[in-house]
Amino acid sequence: MNILATDTSSQALTVAIRTDSYFESRTSEGRSLQHSEKLMVTVLELCRNAGIESKDIDLFACTRGPGSFTGLRIGMAALKGMAYAAARPLVSVSTMEVLANCIPCFDGAIVTVMDAKKQRWYLSAFEKKDTNRARRLMPDTDGTEADLAEVLSPYSRILITGPDAEAFRPCLEKLFTGKTILVDNTTREARATSLISCSLEKFEKDGPDDIGQGPVYLRKSDAEIALEEKQRQLQGGEQ
Repeated sequence: MNILATDTSSQALTVAIRTDSYFESRTSEGRSLQHSEKLMVTVLELCRNAGIESKDIDLFACTRGPGSFTGLRIGMAALKGMAYAAARPLVSVSTMEVLANCIPCFDGAIVTVMDAKKQRWYLSAFEKKDTNRARRLMPDTDGTEADLAEVLSPYSRILITGPDAEAFRPCLEKLFTGKTILVDNTTREARATSLISCSLEKFEKDGPDDIGQGPVYLRKSDAEIALEEKQRQLQGGEQ
């Protein structure tokens, strides 16, 4: 099966392609606003390297969030367009599940984290004692380290993974003074492999995304908040 997978949830853009005999992934650092400039160029280059065309892709896969509002919209819109044009299925998966499943196994809890700005974090927690799929301990959350206190309390060892794992480490060390807190340094290639395997498993279990599926945001965007505030002000002026 030919699979094209993209992760546009963070400042780094990851694109990967896997066929029955070929695998390649590319990651470029930058800003989420630049993903629209780099995404299709990278997709076409990887297809050439794999000896196929975009119409030969059997399954399109991407992260659905949480993550950068702009990045997620760019990634899902691009893959939706390609999937529609090729009459092929699209499947999207949680960014946090992809991060957790980069870890082969760990004797303890795995915390996935991304900086959500405004002194908050996109967080989740998993358990992965063997090479099977990581087991969720909590839903994806827009919060702080305090939201992890109860779910992590039974674990003496905690592994933090994700693009902002190192920045989040002091938060957990302050919260859990008696626990072993580690930071994962997973390679970008591992994340690309995890994205493909998570997407393939979800597709085989649940089928393709519904046509109406869009990015999953854990909070409202600044634009939405500003619009709601403006509407409240207008409604208040009419009273």
